[in-house]
Amino acid sequence: MMRRLFAVLMLLLLPTLAALAADPPAGITGLFLTTRYPAQTVRAGETTTLDLSVRNFKLPPQQLSLGVVEAANGWKATILGGGQPVGAIEVPPDAEERLQLRLEPPAGVSKGDYRFTVQAKNAQFDDKLAITLTIGEEVPAKLKLTTNFPALRGTATTSFKYRVTVNNDSGRDATVNLSADAPKNFQVNFTEAYGAQQLTSIPIEAGKSKDVEAGLTIPRDTPAGDHKLVLHAKTEAASADLTVSLTIVGQPRIAVSGEGGRLSGEAYAGKEGQLTVILRNDGSEAARDVELSATTPEGWKSSFDPKSLPQLAAGATQDVKVTLTPSEKAIAGDYQTTIRASATGGLSESANFRITVLTSTLWGAVAIAIIAIALLVVVFAVARFGRR
Repeated sequence: MMRRLFAVLMLLLLPTLAALAADPPAGITGLFLTTRYPAQTVRAGETTTLDLSVRNFKLPPQQLSLGVVEAANGWKATILGGGQPVGAIEVPPDAEERLQLRLEPPAGVSKGDYRFTVQAKNAQFDDKLAITLTIGEEVPAKLKLTTNFPALRGTATTSFKYRVTVNNDSGRDATVNLSADAPKNFQVNFTEAYGAQQLTSIPIEAGKSKDVEAGLTIPRDTPAGDHKLVLHAKTEAASADLTVSLTIVGQPRIAVSGEGGRLSGEAYAGKEGQLTVILRNDGSEAARDVELSATTPEGWKSSFDPKSLPQLAAGATQDVKVTLTPSEKAIAGDYQTTIRASATGGLSESANFRITVLTSTLWGAVAIAIIAIALLVVVFAVARFGRR
């Protein structure tokens, strides 16, 4: 029974399948005049420009005459091509040509619907496009600012950037002005996403959005804590605000200097000499596990009192006595010694000191004695032998 039913169905379907195999469905062919928005609402008293498109599907080149065969009473309708009024167009095969329809309302036009018909035709084709403009309440202007990361965290030397999306949720293109309210001495610069050029405004088409970056520059001595900023977007008709936050994490910053600002000292060859080094933490957090070290000329010795500090509080200073012993073979002159302070977190600062090695006073006394003896010998010789 089932076999007989299947056979009957096949007999019925065979003619249809054969026809489909012999004559497959044809593609689109012809000329078409279209627009993206054939019905829209516009503001009273303003000229409206609509985009038109003429498409040629699988036909030889076609020349078409253009015209507005129906226009609302008192309105001026003009077809533009390349910015100039045109009355005809030629469309190559499988191509699209773009036009514009400019509609200028009469003075004192009131609310309501206004209809227009655009025609493109030649001897073989005649295509008409109906367009309706409604003068009524326009979509209210509205801006919106959003970001995926409204809270950032880092040290005062971190490069902070907020990626912000600006939405123009209105019926008109707009130039959006950008600004920010930030704490004192904070600087906010806007750039287009993935760009470097700073900007204060950006054009955005109706119903679209653009991404911008708000880059933040802050002073190095900014205290640790939470800070708030408000980003602003504004046009003539709308505005939007976005509050973002910034958490500054404390950071130590050590400075190394000499007592009274001096970066020099004196010592004698083979003898201990001392100088005082001042450590200062100019950062916003304590420096921990501070270690002192020195890079000296060959054969010199160095020591510190204290050699290390468990911590140096923010804003605090510490005097360190540095003992330097030049080599016994060091000759008189200037030598360089580098004093370095290192702390947890890879923090390291240093200063170069000029150490002058002086001639020993003992050798000076010996030299003077030798010179005096030599003079006495000369005087004695002159006195004794000069009489002869």
